[in-house]
Amino acid sequence: MSYSPASELVANGNLPNLLATYYAKQAIPNLKAQTPFLSFTKQKPLPLRSGNNIQFYTYALLSANTNQQAEGTVGSPISESSTKIVATMGQYADFINCSDLSLDVAIDDPGLLQNLSNELNYRLALSLNTLVQLTADSATSVDSLVNIQLANGSYLTANNIRSAVQSLVGVNARPLTASGDFGGVIHPAVVKDVLNDTSFNGLSDILKRGSDADRKILMSTPSNEDAITFAGCKFKQTTTAPTTTISSNTYYQSYIFADDAIFSVFLGKNPESGEKNYKLFVQMAPENGSVSDPSRVIGGWTSYNVRYTNTLRPGSTMVLRRLQSESSSS
Repeated sequence: MSYSPASELVANGNLPNLLATYYAKQAIPNLKAQTPFLSFTKQKPLPLRSGNNIQFYTYALLSANTNQQAEGTVGSPISESSTKIVATMGQYADFINCSDLSLDVAIDDPGLLQNLSNELNYRLALSLNTLVQLTADSATSVDSLVNIQLANGSYLTANNIRSAVQSLVGVNARPLTASGDFGGVIHPAVVKDVLNDTSFNGLSDILKRGSDADRKILMSTPSNEDAITFAGCKFKQTTTAPTTTISSNTYYQSYIFADDAIFSVFLGKNPESGEKNYKLFVQMAPENGSVSDPSRVIGGWTSYNVRYTNTLRPGSTMVLRRLQSESSSS
C-alpha cells in the first residue's frame, strides 16, 4: 500500500513557528586562570585610623667577634643599624550595575547579578595576583641575584630549580611554609618542559626510578596546586606566570619565594587571624528608589572596594628568584 511522505517538515519552512530557539539558562564556565601569587606573600594588617603608610624594618647582621676581651677592661660598645621600607596604602574598586529591566528579563540562572558578581570576583583576584607579580619583578632592580636567565634555546630543568633554591639557601632565606618548602609559580608550558626532560638526573629520570606514587606523577595531569615538587620547592601552575621578549625570543618567567619575600597589606582586619578584609558586594536597589535614582531604573549592582598595597622586604638582599627560560611550546 503506497503512502505519501509528511507534508509538513521543519526544513521546508511552511511553519515558521517551528523554527524556535531554546536558550540555555546556565552559562558555560569560562576559562579562568589560577591566581596564586597572593598566596606566596606574608599578609599584614594596617589598622584602621592609623595612617596610610606602613613601615617595615630589619636590623643589619652583626659579624662574629673573635677578639678576646682584656681582663678587667670594660671595652667599648658596638653599634647596630637598621633598614626600613615604607608602603603606601592604595584603593582598588570596580562595579557593574544593571537596569531594572535587564534584571527582570534576564534568563540567567541563578540570576544576572549573581553571574556578573562571579566575573567581577575573578577581576579582583586577577588584579591582586598581578600586583604581587609586578612587585616580584621589581626585586630584580634591587638584588642582581634575583633574575636567573637561561641561555637562548634552553628549557627549565630540575637542575635549574635546585640551583635557584640553593641560591636562596645561600643567603639564609627561610622556607615559605611550616613544612619546610619554598613556594613557586610556574607556567603550564614550563611544567611540561621540566617533566619532559629525560636527561640523566632530570626530573623524569628521577621520578621513573622512584615509588609508584612518583611514577604516577609522570602519567597524570599535574595539579594546579602542586604541579612540581622538587629540591624543597612546591610549584603552583598558572597561565598568569608572564612571558617577556628578549632578543626576539619568548621567555617564560617562573618564580620561587622564601618567607618574607613580599608583604601584602590590607587596611582593617588582620588576615593572619583568618578574617576576610575584602569581599564582593551584591546589592539590589531600594524598592522605592533613592535620591540619586527616584525612578529606580537601576535595579542592582555588584562591586568591590579593596584597600591594599604590597612591598618587598627591607634591605638589599631579596629572598625570591625569577627564572627566565624559553619553552618548547613557543
